[in-house]
Amino acid sequence: MSDIQELETQKAELQKVVDLRDLILKLSKNHDFRKVIHEEFFLNEAARNAGIGGDPALDENQRKDAMQMSMAGGHLKRYLSANVMMGNQAQSTIIQIDEALEEIRTGEID
Repeated sequence: MSDIQELETQKAELQKVVDLRDLILKLSKNHDFRKVIHEEFFLNEAARNAGIGGDPALDENQRKDAMQMSMAGGHLKRYLSANVMMGNQAQSTIIQIDEALEEIRTGEID
């Protein structure tokens, strides 16, 4: 595979990361998404499950399940944040790849 083909392949893969980032950012601006995910899931559902996790009337497995569910919002929040950061880095790398491709192509013309 030539240098150009390798860079184009890498760029296409990075673009997928950027596209995912863009979707996450678009969702985060959506009022309904913020209401359902940020308010209801991240806050209310996590608090409800944490409360259930401390209920001595439940058996150990039920409390354990509730505590794990209370952490689900944190995992989703971290997933979204990590993908935004990776998308930002991918966008920067795409710019570098475009510059490298331009240099290679300019060199081939000479």
